[in-house]
Amino acid sequence: MRESRWKILSLLFLIWAVAATTLWIAQINQAKPERGQENITINLGFKYKNGTIIWYNDTEVKEGSTLLDATESVVDINYTTYPSGSFVNSINGVENEKPYYWMWWYWSRSSGWTLGPVAADKYVVSNGETLLWYYENTSSYPPSKP
Repeated sequence: MRESRWKILSLLFLIWAVAATTLWIAQINQAKPERGQENITINLGFKYKNGTIIWYNDTEVKEGSTLLDATESVVDINYTTYPSGSFVNSINGVENEKPYYWMWWYWSRSSGWTLGPVAADKYVVSNGETLLWYYENTSSYPPSKP
């Protein structure tokens, strides 16, 4: 009889240990954000034709966000999507009007302002990065730096 009681208590303890461990692991996984769920911050600016620059410093976006995602989070933006990427038509109601178009730039410590290499929906922003949309005269290429 004693041996039977010992087996039952051992079985109950084993069940309790497995359940407790499972709940503990689930709690740890829930507390740890998945990749792409952490927030990062960027500095995002908009330079208008008249020279006014509006900055949205320390803008929080989800890790893995594109420049287009980040831009949509702070301003009114209109764009057209093509297979090669999205083309920005207007920002805050300021529409492209030849030869002025919205172009984007990023800040590089080594070379200063650098023209964005891809469409805004193809560029994934990085934590701490500084980016600028510049409504500029594009009649010569490359356009002048901000």
